[in-house]
Amino acid sequence: MNVSKCYEILGVEPGSSLKEIKNAYRKLALKYHPDKNSAEKDDKQFKLIADAYQILRNHHKSVATLHKKFADLYPEDAVSWYDQAEALFAKRKYDEAIVYYDKAAEKLPRYVNAWLKKGDCFSNLKRYEEALVCYDKVLEIDSKSLSAWNLKGVCLSDLGRYDEALESFGRAITLNPKHAAVWNLNGVCLYNMKRHDEALESFDKATSLDPGFANAWYNKGNILLKLGRKNEGDKCIKQAKKLRQ
Repeated sequence: MNVSKCYEILGVEPGSSLKEIKNAYRKLALKYHPDKNSAEKDDKQFKLIADAYQILRNHHKSVATLHKKFADLYPEDAVSWYDQAEALFAKRKYDEAIVYYDKAAEKLPRYVNAWLKKGDCFSNLKRYEEALVCYDKVLEIDSKSLSAWNLKGVCLSDLGRYDEALESFGRAITLNPKHAAVWNLNGVCLYNMKRHDEALESFDKATSLDPGFANAWYNKGNILLKLGRKNEGDKCIKQAKKLRQ
């Protein structure tokens, strides 16, 4: 199960604090706990919630470990600027966060996280061209950055530059062919280009890699309806709704 899917299961925003994740987990665990609900579907949901929480908990520990290494290795002012940027990003104060990511990147011009998060700020502000500059900078430093290729594809798709977006998603898929979220985004891009059969193949791939990926099931259902395959489409949309309950 990928990290983005875990956020979706717990109903929290990507980048939420560990405290927010824990609170969301406790509420859902109480709702679906086997001692309270004996239905099989509730038992499965409880296990899914517990798995999602454990994955996000470990993810936060991993990020914290990397950050500690970052703090140990790099100048104190650069660490402070990056921390301030992260705090502002979490509050969705993207314009202010950009200022501090800039300061961190000026001191550490090859620190890819600062460029990635700066790009995310621009993307959230719908300043896609500026976001692309940041993602391209990451790729200059690390041409195998899955995140940069993926995020670049999202920006290009939002700009309607679908051929270029497909190329970026293709590079991301080459780096990790088992990344369900990228297959789903690739499918959305193909759908926007009215390449419906190819879009369906991408959504098929996403759901086969991650059977619990509600958005991919929903997209697959819509494309099947578009292709006149109503029964199959209805089943997929029903599956998406079931996963979102």
